[in-house]
Amino acid sequence: MVDKETTEFSRGSFKEKILRQLEENAAKQAETKFPDPEDFERPSRSDSEEPERKIEPRKVDLEPFKLPVFDFPAADENEEEPFVENENLPEEGDSLRQNLDGVVSEEIQSQDIPPQFSRSEPKVQDEKIEQEQFLEKKESEKMVKHQPSRRTNSPSKKTSLSKKNKNKNKNKNKNKKKKKVTAGKIIAVIVVLLVLVVGGTGWYGYNFVKSGIQPLDSKNATAKSINIPAGSSSKQIGEILQRQSIIKNGMVFQYYTKFKNYSEFKSGYYNLAPNMSLSTIASKLEEGGTEKPVAPTLGKILVPEGYTLTQIAKAVTVNSGSNEKNAKTPFSEADFMKTVQDPTFIAKMVKAYPKLFASLPTKDSGIKYQLEGYLFPATYDYTKSSTVESVIENMIQAANTQLTPYYDTIAQKNLTVNEVLSLAALVEKEANNDDDRRNVAGTFYNRMNAGMTLGSNLSILYAEGKLGEKTSLSEDANIDTNLDSPYNLYTNTGFGPGPVDSPSLSSIKAVLDPAQNDYFYFVADVTTGKVYFAKTLAEQNANVQKYVNDKISS
Repeated sequence: MVDKETTEFSRGSFKEKILRQLEENAAKQAETKFPDPEDFERPSRSDSEEPERKIEPRKVDLEPFKLPVFDFPAADENEEEPFVENENLPEEGDSLRQNLDGVVSEEIQSQDIPPQFSRSEPKVQDEKIEQEQFLEKKESEKMVKHQPSRRTNSPSKKTSLSKKNKNKNKNKNKNKKKKKVTAGKIIAVIVVLLVLVVGGTGWYGYNFVKSGIQPLDSKNATAKSINIPAGSSSKQIGEILQRQSIIKNGMVFQYYTKFKNYSEFKSGYYNLAPNMSLSTIASKLEEGGTEKPVAPTLGKILVPEGYTLTQIAKAVTVNSGSNEKNAKTPFSEADFMKTVQDPTFIAKMVKAYPKLFASLPTKDSGIKYQLEGYLFPATYDYTKSSTVESVIENMIQAANTQLTPYYDTIAQKNLTVNEVLSLAALVEKEANNDDDRRNVAGTFYNRMNAGMTLGSNLSILYAEGKLGEKTSLSEDANIDTNLDSPYNLYTNTGFGPGPVDSPSLSSIKAVLDPAQNDYFYFVADVTTGKVYFAKTLAEQNANVQKYVNDKISS
């Protein structure tokens, strides 16, 4: 049976067409036996779904039969009538119904436009689907005794419960994993924080100590008079120095001095400046201070060993204690040279240091400067109250202090201070180490004992005003040995009129304790400064050619 509702045909026209076709077939084939309904092929669902398939009408031999009367009630085309099965319909009617179903299906399939039915599938198939849904519903009702779900194809409650349990277990596992991950992250963060705290503390401590060791102000050389009371500990001294703005941190000073084993600090007054390092301050504290305050120093003057008076005059103008380039002192070169030649000042110094100046040459002896060689080479502090006279006197006082232990030895050797200083000044320029100094001093004594002149080029350079100045090797080798001057030790015997520079204590000791040797000559390599000694003039000439002339010509 087909649906009564279609979009292509009305109810009346469709019925008339079917009846007319049946009458025509019945008239033409009256004698034909009515076919078995099973011979007709019922269109399947798949065949009905092919709208473009064209099926040719089959010839059906029908036996003559009495047409049943179909009573179709009038109804609206859009109204759907329920199908009522006629129980009293004879078997012949059943076969007719089957024939009608087959013919109608063939007519529908022969249309070019696909049929559009609200119920497009046969009833048999609908019944099969309803039976399958019914069986599924029964099975679900057997499995679950509770209220059935709204959808027949939805899972049972037991299945949903098992899934829920699985989901809960999964969620629990996920939560456990999340907790483990979260705990791991927290531990990692704590570890990182601890590392940062420890590292930061170590870095801060390192920088704190390093900064505390450095001078408070490396550019500030202004000294202060600091009093360190008797019995002060390193902690108390550090607090005093920090309070007086000499160091950065008293605690660092305390631990630094303990680490460096500075312990024997002495009381007294100290002149300390912010540019001093902790080691310098600790060393001064071990040396001891003064009983009374001493004026703080403003700077330093450096007098190197072997400097002449003219060189010292330039040195007093330079503040060697400052880190600034070309830092100057309040003293001038002209004032210095005027003072060292002032007879009044010289007389004052002779009176103050009688042993030092006991053999000071007179001004008319042919010397260049009376005080040449009597100013000891060292580093000197100057203060706000310092003058040129006080600076020069400090240098003379230092020379007297250094020679005081040797005054008796000088007298025992039948020497004078002026002779010792004159010979020591030559030794200072001729040698570079203590052994060479003692050998040079012994050679000079050998020559004088043999009635020979000292034969030193240095004295001639001094007489010419070139000693201490930059000269070429050729100028040094080609000096005028016939120069008319008391400083010409090629023509004049003895020690000379006086020193030509300020000798060091090492050179003075070498003159007082010379090496015992058989040398009468020596020459220094012009490139290395090494001194080569000779016993004969031939050996000396060979050394001069090898270590001087050949290297000058090359």
